[in-house]
Amino acid sequence: MKIRLAIGCGNYLYSEGLKKLLEEEKVINVIEIFNIGNLISDLKEILKFKPDVILSDYNTDFNILYSLPEDFFKENRLRILLIGDRSLRFLADRHLKAFITSGIVGILPPGADSDLLKKALKAVVSDELWLDRHTLMTLISSIHRTNNAPLGKREKEIMFHICQGFRNREIAQKLNISEQTVKSHCNRIYKKLGVADRLQLALYSFKILPKYNK
Repeated sequence: MKIRLAIGCGNYLYSEGLKKLLEEEKVINVIEIFNIGNLISDLKEILKFKPDVILSDYNTDFNILYSLPEDFFKENRLRILLIGDRSLRFLADRHLKAFITSGIVGILPPGADSDLLKKALKAVVSDELWLDRHTLMTLISSIHRTNNAPLGKREKEIMFHICQGFRNREIAQKLNISEQTVKSHCNRIYKKLGVADRLQLALYSFKILPKYNK
């Protein structure tokens, strides 16, 4: 099944370039392009076609967040992949929590190439978060400092691999331990952090990041 993708960037030519690039991928179907100029009307129209993912840049996502009423995000499930640029340094201390609430599920680093973009799109459609290695390590360190029941070294290693999208069997192979041991660690991590599954674990990690990047 093809990924239904909508693209919205501040530079329309940039959006068109992304469309041509991604349409070469057989599993991706770009259903529409929108821009900041008529953001609200365009976005509401695009959502009628039920895109799986919205690909946008920082400025466009900022406008999505602050141009639409709060109820809009409760009524419409948005899954947004953000293309990173130098503005990303402002995310952590000002807008990241609000971005998460509005549906951001991944951030591509400024140096990402087309292959990484395609891989990220496939990941977020599978309900995974897409974060670069540096951000993941920051998140895990933040959890270790803030939680009343801190994670052990092995638990942090396993959490890191979970947030990268690896399954229990793959984690077991990487750490040279049994799959059952990985499952046991996962259960302890979930209990300590009060989450129910892998996606909630990644979301929990992502949400607490702003507090420690000021």
